[in-house]
Amino acid sequence: LAQAIPARRHRQLVVSLLPMALEAGVPALIALGATTVLSIPLAALYAASLPIAQARVVGLSVVSGCCALFFWIWALRNLKKHFDLGAITFAFAFASSAIGCWAGLGAGSLWSARLFRWAAPLSYVTVSVNYALGLIIIQKPWTLRVYMIVGIVWWLLAGILAWEFASPLVSDLDTLKHDGDLS
Repeated sequence: LAQAIPARRHRQLVVSLLPMALEAGVPALIALGATTVLSIPLAALYAASLPIAQARVVGLSVVSGCCALFFWIWALRNLKKHFDLGAITFAFAFASSAIGCWAGLGAGSLWSARLFRWAAPLSYVTVSVNYALGLIIIQKPWTLRVYMIVGIVWWLLAGILAWEFASPLVSDLDTLKHDGDLS
């Protein structure tokens, strides 16, 4: 078969069949790890020149936003076959991440920082709840369950960090507002 297919077409065929050859959950686990790792340099680029409170919010927002966007698109594609609650939860997580970028990059206001402090943890934890529901419903294969557990932990950690990182930013902006330096 390999000799009958030109080399370029053979590589395309192997790459397109690779996800089907892996157990359910493994491609998603690889994608979560890759999206996280690959978005870190982008986060560092955006956050490099910012004060620490803003840099933390922007860094987390870029990484979580990249992951949310990737898995939102994945969930939207799943809708062609079956209902995927991720089409809703990842959209909210992405929107919260966008608010975090806006607030952290200085384009936002005290209001946007406060919105991020509440919306991001809530939306990120909602993604974790979605994974937990999947974990309850799906018993096999074990690889899909491992992915769901990793997803629960990843998004819970993102939610905790969102609250922890946004609180100093809100405090800084609130101080500036009361000092008359911020409207």
